[in-house]
Amino acid sequence: MNLTNESINQSIASAPFEILGHTAPFTTSPTLDIFLISLVVSLFITLVNKYMTDQVRIKALKADMKKIQKNMRETMKTDPQKAQKMQKEIMKKNFENIKYMLNPKVIIITMLPLLIVFAMIVKIYAPFGQFFNVFGWFTLGWLGTYIIFSIFNSILLKKLLNVA
Repeated sequence: MNLTNESINQSIASAPFEILGHTAPFTTSPTLDIFLISLVVSLFITLVNKYMTDQVRIKALKADMKKIQKNMRETMKTDPQKAQKMQKEIMKKNFENIKYMLNPKVIIITMLPLLIVFAMIVKIYAPFGQFFNVFGWFTLGWLGTYIIFSIFNSILLKKLLNVA
């Protein structure tokens, strides 16, 4: 049996619908569909980040960096050398913070569902073309719409769920 890339892609994109027993589009508006999909994906990623990263440590590092930055601004006026040392300390803490936030387990756990969702979105919403009008300035297709909604949803969910 010889499977082509196209048949594999179609199988991956249609799998969520076969599992859920639902057809797409979900609503009468592709914009609303993309918003709902990005909300669910953002919620999933936010919850994985919340429970798979050391939130206490990340929040402590952010608080330390904020405190050092405040002191550095005041010190910059009187002692630039000391301010440079503080800047190096901030960079060190920032690197440590990034190390905690970019946990490989989190990336692996969220990667596969994202790939499946993107395959599904491309199959369903690419034929709609440009459909999201941004304040009358320009219109976006599925990818631009998804990016805008996912940024908004991620910020909102991180605030609501108290995720660092």
